[in-house]
Amino acid sequence: MADSTASALDGLKGELSTLNRVSHRLAMTEGGAFEKVVMALLPRLLLRIGKNDDDKKANLRSINNKRKSPSSDGEEETGSLLDQDSQHDAIHKKLIEMISHILKRTRSDHDCKLPCLDILGLLLPKSEGEEKVSANPFTVNLGLAFLTLGMNRCSPTEAADLLPGLLEFIGSTLQSVDPNAAGSNNNDTGVDWDTQRAVGVIHLLDPIAKTRHNQAYHLILRCLERVSNNPTESAAARRNNEASKTDPSTTESNVSLVSSLRETKQLLSSRPILSAAMFDLFTDVMLYNPVPANSTLVPSGLSTASYQCLVGGAASQSSGAKTWKDEFSTRSNLRRLKLKLLDLVAPCRRFALFLPEKSEGIGSGDGISRTVALMTLLSGDTDPDIKNKAESYLRSHMDTYRGRKELPLGENGEAQDQNATTQDYLLGNSVSLAQTLLVFSVGGASSLIVDKSLRAQYTNDEAKLIIQSRLGLRYSADSAVASQQKALLSSTRTKVSETAVTSCLKFVAKMMDDNPKMLAQTNMERDESDAKAVSIGTRVLAILGDLNRPGSSTKPTMEAAVSLLNSLCVRISMFYDSRLDGGSNAMGSTERLRQILARAMAGTCSILAPTASGESSSPSSNSTRAANIQIEVRNSCYGVVSTLARSKFSVDTHYAVFDCGKTAESVSAAISTSTAVMLFGCAANEADVLRPRATSALDALLGSYVRVVEVINQTGHTKASAQPTPNADENPWATLTATTASQQILSDHVSADALARSLFPLMWTASNPKKSKSSRIGAVRWTASLLLGLDKVNAVHLLCFLTGDEDMTVSMIAKQALRVDKTLGEDDVLCTKDSAVDDTVPFEELVHILLIGDTESPRPKYARFHVRAQTATIRFLLQQLYSEDSLYGGDCSRLVATALNSLASYKGKTLSREETDLIDECSIVLSTCTSNSRDARKLVIGSGFGTADLSAQALTSNSSKTRRHFALAMGHLYEDQSLWGDGSQDLSLGSWAKSTKLLFSAKACEESLHTLSGTNLVVGQVHGAAFLGAACVRAFRLAAESSNPDTNAKIVDKCWERIASIVSLLGEGLAHADVAIGNACSRGLVVAFSYESRDAPILNGRLFSAFAKALAALNGALKRFSSIDHSDATRAGSLIEAAGLLLAASTSGAGHTQSGTEVDLGPTRLQCVEALFAILGSTVYRKDDELALSVGEALARYADALGSGEWSTGKDCEEWPEKYDEVYASALPPHRHVLFTLFQRDLAASNPLKRNACAAALLALVGHCARNANADESSIQRSFVLEVWKHLSLFQQAFLKLLADPKSKQLSRESCCKGLAACRGLVAAMAASDCSDAQDVTVLNDKLLKAFGQTTNYGGSAMMETEGEARERRNIDNDVAGEGVDRTDVGGAAGISEASLEAYKEMAACALSLNQVDVLYSLMILSTNHPVWSVSTMKDKYSARALLGKANGASIEEIRVSLRPHLKNLVPKLLRACNDPSKMTATQMNVLWVALTGGGSESRALISEHLLSTIDSLIKDAGSKLWKARAGACGALSDVIVGRSWNELGGGGVEVDDEGIFVTSPTASLRLIRLWKVAMRAIDDVRTPVRERGEALGRGVKALTIRLCDPTSTDTPEDKDIFLSDLQRREKEKENETTAEYAATVSLGWLVKYGLNQACAEATGICISTLLGIVEVAKPSTLQPVLSELIGSLLMAMSGLEPAALNYLQ
Repeated sequence: MADSTASALDGLKGELSTLNRVSHRLAMTEGGAFEKVVMALLPRLLLRIGKNDDDKKANLRSINNKRKSPSSDGEEETGSLLDQDSQHDAIHKKLIEMISHILKRTRSDHDCKLPCLDILGLLLPKSEGEEKVSANPFTVNLGLAFLTLGMNRCSPTEAADLLPGLLEFIGSTLQSVDPNAAGSNNNDTGVDWDTQRAVGVIHLLDPIAKTRHNQAYHLILRCLERVSNNPTESAAARRNNEASKTDPSTTESNVSLVSSLRETKQLLSSRPILSAAMFDLFTDVMLYNPVPANSTLVPSGLSTASYQCLVGGAASQSSGAKTWKDEFSTRSNLRRLKLKLLDLVAPCRRFALFLPEKSEGIGSGDGISRTVALMTLLSGDTDPDIKNKAESYLRSHMDTYRGRKELPLGENGEAQDQNATTQDYLLGNSVSLAQTLLVFSVGGASSLIVDKSLRAQYTNDEAKLIIQSRLGLRYSADSAVASQQKALLSSTRTKVSETAVTSCLKFVAKMMDDNPKMLAQTNMERDESDAKAVSIGTRVLAILGDLNRPGSSTKPTMEAAVSLLNSLCVRISMFYDSRLDGGSNAMGSTERLRQILARAMAGTCSILAPTASGESSSPSSNSTRAANIQIEVRNSCYGVVSTLARSKFSVDTHYAVFDCGKTAESVSAAISTSTAVMLFGCAANEADVLRPRATSALDALLGSYVRVVEVINQTGHTKASAQPTPNADENPWATLTATTASQQILSDHVSADALARSLFPLMWTASNPKKSKSSRIGAVRWTASLLLGLDKVNAVHLLCFLTGDEDMTVSMIAKQALRVDKTLGEDDVLCTKDSAVDDTVPFEELVHILLIGDTESPRPKYARFHVRAQTATIRFLLQQLYSEDSLYGGDCSRLVATALNSLASYKGKTLSREETDLIDECSIVLSTCTSNSRDARKLVIGSGFGTADLSAQALTSNSSKTRRHFALAMGHLYEDQSLWGDGSQDLSLGSWAKSTKLLFSAKACEESLHTLSGTNLVVGQVHGAAFLGAACVRAFRLAAESSNPDTNAKIVDKCWERIASIVSLLGEGLAHADVAIGNACSRGLVVAFSYESRDAPILNGRLFSAFAKALAALNGALKRFSSIDHSDATRAGSLIEAAGLLLAASTSGAGHTQSGTEVDLGPTRLQCVEALFAILGSTVYRKDDELALSVGEALARYADALGSGEWSTGKDCEEWPEKYDEVYASALPPHRHVLFTLFQRDLAASNPLKRNACAAALLALVGHCARNANADESSIQRSFVLEVWKHLSLFQQAFLKLLADPKSKQLSRESCCKGLAACRGLVAAMAASDCSDAQDVTVLNDKLLKAFGQTTNYGGSAMMETEGEARERRNIDNDVAGEGVDRTDVGGAAGISEASLEAYKEMAACALSLNQVDVLYSLMILSTNHPVWSVSTMKDKYSARALLGKANGASIEEIRVSLRPHLKNLVPKLLRACNDPSKMTATQMNVLWVALTGGGSESRALISEHLLSTIDSLIKDAGSKLWKARAGACGALSDVIVGRSWNELGGGGVEVDDEGIFVTSPTASLRLIRLWKVAMRAIDDVRTPVRERGEALGRGVKALTIRLCDPTSTDTPEDKDIFLSDLQRREKEKENETTAEYAATVSLGWLVKYGLNQACAEATGICISTLLGIVEVAKPSTLQPVLSELIGSLLMAMSGLEPAALNYLQ
């Protein structure tokens, strides 16, 4: 032991003497030799001083051990050890002397380089076994000093070589503390904190460690600065030094530099902590801005520790400054530094330190995210040069993949990252990037609080890692140690500058908008799969809360924050909705998302509150930047409100969206109206440019209220009342604020009634005429859509008031809600459907709230309404009184009294247009109510505006409508004889005439009508006289039939004279030149001779002469206005209606003749009938073919005027002659006369217009009989019904013939369809009354089916070809040269086109396929869509229910429902017929298709329901021998297969054996092959229409095939796919890849084998383009098995595809 000690002592002495000699020689070395000596000696000295210090420490430990355990020879050994210690001190002193000497000389010699790389190697920890041993502190400290000195003398290449070592060194200083230590704020188990960049804070507490860390920090910064100074990175230097490129030394240096930086990049990529530390370094420098010397503030974005580290570093020797802070105190120096560092990390530059190499893929994505984050931060720099350059780099990076479909490929030709998206390549780790930018924006201290609250909500490690994910370092501190907590706070960054915050927030918003899947994470079905959404959402809300201060709405940061909040709410609301739609059990996740959305709503409402209260000033037209920012802020706020109101968040039981984000304490709390109050305030006070947005937000909130009310009604919440809002009823225009609205006390249960009571004061406030237009629009929309369903009575009150609004939009919406927008001023007051208020509300309540108690009510009622509102109110009440639900169910007295009061108030005044409209409505009320209510009639007689005023106004009013309805009202009063006597006994005719003063009214009318031919004609008076006189005529005729014998014959005679004169004068006015007078006279005759009973009243003999004159005049007028010179369809229609009534009324006087010069009634009525027949096919008919239907109805009324009886002609039972005989026809009774003339003359006419016009007339006749027979069995015994029944086969034959007529028009064809259905309905009525049997039905149906070619015997078919027609068809088929020429289809009897009946043939085929022949009649009715059938006077007469009656008579909707079970067989046939080559057939079948299926999405859903059977049937039809069937099937297939998936086509695997014989259930493979076969065959068809549809089918099959072969295509909507779990997404992707492989295998096999060998060039072209498409989208593994065959087939096909010119050249 003693020997070894002595030996060690001798060694130390020898070493000391060696050091003395070296020191002497070092001192004597001069010039360049000194640098060489230093390069070799300095690392050894630094290593030796550290080793000497370690040996000294070991020696001292030995001495201490010897002293603790003394021994016999211990004193001697201790003395030797003490000598060694003294030698260590001497050596240390000598080493310090030498190192100081070198340091002194190198400082003075700026050209002397130092061995920096070797020195750095001494500082790094050494591995000893499994542990790493740090270098000696002396070595480290002195080495750092020399590195600091030598760094300024390194070349860029040498500096680059130092970077990896420096990073390793700084990493060793950061890893000195375990983040998982007890008490750490990151003490979660199971987490790899190294990959999460978590470090301790010990290096911030230990001064020595802190100094080393700071020195290393600055060394790295200097290295980066030196590297960026590389001349080869300067474009200008490269251009100016072209010769240097060929210098081997320069090239070698560049290679070394690139290699070193690549090594640095790999180190940063593999070591997350080092990469995070480097990111922090760059961030500190980029965010640094000089501060005043006397300031203690830290620059924005820096932490206290990083700021001290940065400013405490040494300055470069060349700068002349002492510290780094002094060196970069000027903006110019700092700009140069930032630009140098920017070029090192910029994504589009050469180095891009943080970006991974292309061969490495994206890795974790953190490197990309760090690069983007730095560019984003610098985009908010105050220096314009830096800002512009950073923006340019960022823009170029984000445009990297713009327009590119493929991502980078690896060496194997496939994508480097199979699951990576474009956003991953552009942004890397999007969540870490977003959270880092948000932390910069809110500050580190606030972020620590957010992290702590978020970690408390989650339990699994994955969620916690997401919450704490950052791009920079995260520090861990023991929560129990105050010093560590203080150090932790010193490491947190302050908030960056406002410009940087704006840049960060805008970029995060763009990330949200561009990447819908940003918030999605793995295992989306788990409860804590919302960590990304909640973490980012919480931070955004924290930023918004920090920024939302008074005056902040004018700052760009606020604009960016609210815009980000809008984007965030869009994504989170989609997430929230998807969780609810999926029925997720993750209630915690849903609750957290709900809280985020509620806080977002609260923040948004707080921003909008000043605008709602009118406190914020609206910008002027010359708005400043601040005003524009305010507008953008509020615009985004309205977007947030709209998004949340439209999502399912609005129907959450907490109802936060309705209470400005405040969450109700319990799910049973009432629904607030605070948000509604606020938005209505915004709509009233908002700037013009934003009022549409405020209105849109109101509409969205309205929709949410509607959905909530639906949920309440469905779930059956207990209804409870609410306390009324104070002063709401006292002042309806009182301004409501959100505070008063939220203070409304509601019950403990959700109540729709309570909601209505809360909203009505708000709606009345918003509807104040003084409010803005948008406010009133919001009020009317809310009332119409929401409140009308909650409280109909009060909602109607408000809507009636708003109909008088000065804005047309508001008024129209209110009118539409009340269903009076299209009925104002119309005569028809019967509301059959879509009534604004159903029968659950008594009419008396409506009357009470609108008409009664106006003076006591604080809310305006009828008397205080605007005149426009009064008009709409009157119409609404009238419609409700006579609605279909409450027909005659209310007392109209109050309504009549109101109308009379209005009329009295305007009596004698000059009226405006609006006041005239009100008088018109009041007159309609009187005419309507007096026709049905005796109380109304009594009220009119006893009112201040009585019969005298009515009769006077009927003649003198300025409104023709008012005159007409007053005349009708007077007629109703005259006809009620009970009003004119004392009730003790019945009145005689004379007494009644005297009491009613009818004679005076008739006299006034007669006098006015006498002016028709004079010069003193007043059109208005004549118009009124026509109607009032007609009312007098009708009343007196009816009274004469029902009154007692006359006791006052004189007055009765005078009345008859006046009445006869009026009838005669009305006849004279029919042909008047003035249209108004002519129409008034014709309509007057209609009124005068109208009747309500089934039989026409007996015509009094005293009227025969006048009546004959009127008929003669009518005959002349009919001829005049149907002639070519004076044709007028409107006047002709009015005359036809009058003719029908006059002819019916004259039936009882048919045989009367006059002597002398008087006109004979009998011949005149026959002439009038002939005039009606003459209109069919006339000139006026060409203008309006609907006149034929009017003629038919007039003839039906004439023929059915009398029920039954013996006719004087005696020819009632004779058989018709074979040919038309005019004399015979004139002698027939009316019911036989009409039928005989139509069948024997008009239907046999050579004029096609005449024949086609008969279709509508025949429909009117048979429809009249079928309608009456089905409605009343007693009608069956009427003569006309029996006559039609007798000749029913003629009707059917005529309809079929006209239906097949090639020149028939739409109305004619549709009349035939309805006529055939009416024949079936009449047969059913006869069978029900035992007048017929089932055999008649069978015969009728068989004839119809035979006519449509649906029987085996074609002998009676209208589609039967003659021999000549068959020969012509064969000639056309064989005429190949003229194939392209359009021809009319040939076939059918006597030249009848087959296409004319094709549509009905298809309908018959559908009916037979269902084995229900009666369905054919329903289909034919459904195929009609002429506008005439929608007219109110026609739609009930000719509906399926009216015509078919007991034979399956039903409404259109009932027919649809009844045919639903049979649609599987109907759909293919209908689709094929809808694509028929005949335009006529296709049009009519399309009408039938829409009527049967509903059209649009309903049709698509129906086809999808029966898709497989439809495709199979159409494929079969596509191979039919009939070319029309082939064309129709191909056209239908091209529509049906669009967008279909493999599973929709039948699924299954690969199957190519398509023999079709034994295949009972084809798979998708077989259907795809069959589609290709059908398409190829159709493209090469002999018929042009088939080829055209075949080409369309080929394009459709091509698109379908390529889509099926694309493994990336999906049927899942984007908003649903975003939040699929990884398992679900993988299963979906796997399924897509499998089906794509099946489709590609099948398609490639068929196309290669058969597709390329098609004889038709067009077919081959489609196959080749399809192959190209498949090759582009299919996976390589799918193509590999068929690649050789594919290439060979393509090469073989080339020769056939080469042009002839190329062959000639060869």
